[in-house]
Amino acid sequence: MKRRHHNHVHPVHNSSLAMVCTGIFCGFFLGAWMQRFIVPNRGLRFDDQQNDLMRQQLFYNAQDLMKSPDSMNMEESGGNSLKGSVKQLVLIGVMTARKYLSNRVLAAYNTWVSTIPGKVIFYSCVGSESEAPTGVTVVGLDCIDEAYPPQKKSFMMLKHMHDHYIDKFEFFMRADDDVYIRGDRLSNFLHSVNSSKNLFIGQAGQGKKEELGLLNLEGEENFCMGGPGMVLSSSTLTKVAPHVGYCLKNLYSTHEDVEVGRCVHKFAGIFCTWAFEMQRLFLNNYKEPNGSFSHSLKTKEVHHAITLHPVKNHTYQYRLHHHFLIQKAKELRQNTLILHREIHSVNEVLKDRDEFYSPNRLGLPPSLLKSVPKSHDDVLSWDFFTTYLFSLKSVNPRHGLELSQRKGLDDVVMQTMGMINKNARQRGRTIDFQKILYGYHRVNPLHGPEYILDLLLVYRKHKGKRRMTVPVRRHAYLQQTFSATEVAEVSDDEITHHDFVRKPVTDTSDEKPTLIKFLQKGIGQFYRAKLQHVVSGHPSLQNQEVIHFLLPLAGRFQTFLQFMHNFEEVCLQDNDKVVLTIVLYHSEHEDHIADTIDFVQSLQDKYPIHDLRVIQKDGFFSRGVALTEGSKLFPNNALLFFVDVDIYMRHDVLYRIRYNVRQHQQVYYPIVFSQYDPSMTCADADCSEGNNSPFNFHVNRGYWRQFGFGIAAMYKSDLMAVGGFDTSIQGWGKEDVDLHARFLAKNITVFRSVDPGLAHIFHPVTCDPSLDSAQYQMCLGSKAATFGSTSMLAEFVYKTPEILYKNERQPAVDGDQDVVAPNEDNGHDAETNDSESEQNNHDSINLGHIV
Repeated sequence: MKRRHHNHVHPVHNSSLAMVCTGIFCGFFLGAWMQRFIVPNRGLRFDDQQNDLMRQQLFYNAQDLMKSPDSMNMEESGGNSLKGSVKQLVLIGVMTARKYLSNRVLAAYNTWVSTIPGKVIFYSCVGSESEAPTGVTVVGLDCIDEAYPPQKKSFMMLKHMHDHYIDKFEFFMRADDDVYIRGDRLSNFLHSVNSSKNLFIGQAGQGKKEELGLLNLEGEENFCMGGPGMVLSSSTLTKVAPHVGYCLKNLYSTHEDVEVGRCVHKFAGIFCTWAFEMQRLFLNNYKEPNGSFSHSLKTKEVHHAITLHPVKNHTYQYRLHHHFLIQKAKELRQNTLILHREIHSVNEVLKDRDEFYSPNRLGLPPSLLKSVPKSHDDVLSWDFFTTYLFSLKSVNPRHGLELSQRKGLDDVVMQTMGMINKNARQRGRTIDFQKILYGYHRVNPLHGPEYILDLLLVYRKHKGKRRMTVPVRRHAYLQQTFSATEVAEVSDDEITHHDFVRKPVTDTSDEKPTLIKFLQKGIGQFYRAKLQHVVSGHPSLQNQEVIHFLLPLAGRFQTFLQFMHNFEEVCLQDNDKVVLTIVLYHSEHEDHIADTIDFVQSLQDKYPIHDLRVIQKDGFFSRGVALTEGSKLFPNNALLFFVDVDIYMRHDVLYRIRYNVRQHQQVYYPIVFSQYDPSMTCADADCSEGNNSPFNFHVNRGYWRQFGFGIAAMYKSDLMAVGGFDTSIQGWGKEDVDLHARFLAKNITVFRSVDPGLAHIFHPVTCDPSLDSAQYQMCLGSKAATFGSTSMLAEFVYKTPEILYKNERQPAVDGDQDVVAPNEDNGHDAETNDSESEQNNHDSINLGHIV
């Protein structure tokens, strides 16, 4: 019977089980739906809310762009009218005093107050309302004086906010009048937490060191520091406000923020948020003794902060507001660029439909290759910088970075680090900037400034079992895009003198700064950072790529010895991966072939792991032929470096050769520093060993050889791809210019930059008149460039009467004819040039032709 009984009820149990499962499933689905659509972004959980915050930021930016100025002012300032029963986000109560109404309060009203997503009320003593600046809401509290500490004022302000606005706002914030609040950041933050929970948010503190144990705080009891501001949810304020009287009667310290925290803990049962990030969001400026943020604002602390305290000097409220408006304008411009790129993508689809296609330069994808050079003049060279700027555009080949350049680099670094650390919290790591090791910079006249930065960073992993802090190097490729041209049509009557005069910022001005004024200044946004991890220091020997040096040589044995000693010091002694091939020609002026071969063999015996070889070549010297024959010895994937015997180098140039050459993509044409004639530079100067160093980058010591293309690095496959050298060119020069033009025609990127690791040692230049006309003119130009700087040549001319008065004629004594000014040195007329005079004044005569 029991069996039958169980068989009878078994279907009932199955039915009940099915109903339970269905109920659980429906409940789970309903809860998920409510969490997604009814109560989004609840709970003080930062890691899980980052994506939502990003979407909300884009949503609010789009809303702001679509709103009219009047509606934006009404909603952002939290006007007195409320639509239905919908709560506004936050009510901020600012404690102030009568003496600060005309400065701190006015500065706050003219800057950050309009950005708050809610309402701002300033609380002072009774009677202050009549002295309030126009438009500022000031509430006078009864029986409150201006004495410090403002304990009663603080509690009574919370009571007033509760009694009049508890049903109209989700959050309530207590602030001082010397704080700057970023409304957009505050909005993003508050939208990520649940106002229905008991929350007490701010920078947690337990007092100064000398106050520990004197504030009657027990255990982990803390308080939210009043300076940077404290935020209470509506639930918390509802529980605390009815007991303000009790809290005022039971004060245990003179600090009002300590007592507010004690009151919140007693009646709401919560402490101030124990979160390290609150120190960054609610920033208290301890670095500057007097506060006010008078130092640089381009720091990560200022960038991440919601509130900034203290701003004792009210004029710095305008400085902060100006800075953040610029940052906001950059964000809006970045969003505009993204839209332009989306338009460009759609345009590419519509290319076949001419009636719809509309090219858009701003929509081009970010790239350093937007402009393809068609000739030598089209190649954009890069400036190289470390702590100094090495630029061929300046008369001085090396000089310190100017203030504007340093500020520009600060902007670049701040933007780059912001991109690197964008999702740092989710990834469990942060990367801190240390310094710029070196960098390249140029301005593309069609698209904007471009940077390549070698950054030294510190990688900090703060999640997981293996926490670490290690230095790293990264390369950042950045491009700042020019904005579109803006045209405003105005009549003559609308243009006045005041349109061209800068107006000073005054506290009494009713005009508020707007974003459009900053957008019109063309503020850029560095929008792309392609990052590549590079090991700190020079690459290890195992990871080095072999550099194949090719050196054409004819005679000049002493100069060759100088080159080899430098090569030994830089490459061989450090066991760097290099191969040296010397293509040796016979010289009519000196015969040192045997000595050259013996010296190379001695180095080969001294450094047996390196490959040093000499190839003898018959016939007339041809640099193009020599380099072609030398390159035949190596495979297509060999990295070649064409060098001259007059070159002096440092070890860091090897790293740049390896890095700046990319097979099938890029060749490297370094711009070399070339020494002037020592007979000119050392005439009236100290030419000791230190001052006469090849790397003494002084305006009177040398110049950047910007029209020299003989020193180059490339892969053999790329050399062959463009057809190699024109071996029909004989004698001096031209073969290097021809090869450079071949690369441009093949659309291979030519990386052209000054290189402070390469110097050209001076040597006299002899130009053979039998050379081709173009080669001869190039030789003369190169020779003329080596004499000295413009200022040195000018000084030389003024000191040399033969040149200074060369074309000046004076009347003859008898009046019959004009004669040339007399030569003061030999007594002959300047027109009379006998062989001895011409030989003694050889330099002067040559310089005279140049002048």
